[in-house]
Amino acid sequence: MFSVHDNDIAMIRGDSGIFKIDVTDIAGNAVALDDDDVLTFTLRRATRSPTIVLQKTITDGMLTIHPEDTEKMEFGIYVYDVELKRINGFVDTIIPPHKFQLLEEVTY
Repeated sequence: MFSVHDNDIAMIRGDSGIFKIDVTDIAGNAVALDDDDVLTFTLRRATRSPTIVLQKTITDGMLTIHPEDTEKMEFGIYVYDVELKRINGFVDTIIPPHKFQLLEEVTY
């Protein structure tokens, strides 16, 4: 189980999650990405934490979290963002820090 509300994510530890990431301009128009542009999802315990808990490259606009990505993580609240690095050197955090809640599981 996973849910997204206003970019806050909640999911059960050890579950699969597939999230569609759309890149749009300020007017809401889709932004075309080049093949060499990179979208990166980064998860930490807190924004100032030096330790990255999980980092994934977003492929074809899809962020895929596999069971093994979260199965050993502690339950609780984390923070994530999504950054776009364009081939020309332009960098934009397209999803600023938001809450990522890892929920308890019973079956594991």
